[in-house]
Amino acid sequence: MIEAALLCLALNLYHEARGEPLEGQFAVAMVTLNRAGRDPAKVCDVVAAPYQFSWTLKPSDIKDEAAYRHAQAVARLSFLLTDFTGGATHYHTLAIKPHWISSVRVTGQWGNHIFYTRKGPK
Repeated sequence: MIEAALLCLALNLYHEARGEPLEGQFAVAMVTLNRAGRDPAKVCDVVAAPYQFSWTLKPSDIKDEAAYRHAQAVARLSFLLTDFTGGATHYHTLAIKPHWISSVRVTGQWGNHIFYTRKGPK
């Protein structure tokens, strides 16, 4: 089960954050883990959920083996880290303003992404 979770998380990191600085890659991993309730058994379901991560709409092959090996290492370490994103469950690049923006609050910016959690009591 943990191996499947590591594979799914590494693929998500590779496709969503391979060009980000290390803290941005870990922040994307935290979003994935937060959505899964940090339960390895749920990570693949979170990654494969429809319309959650853009790369899953049009999957592509791994073209940069070094970047994928790096994503695998980040995925492995992510399970050991304490969430530093304030419970972030959403993010987007600086280039867009998604329709769901009014239902979330900012928890921080790491790399070229802004991270959010659902609005509610602070």
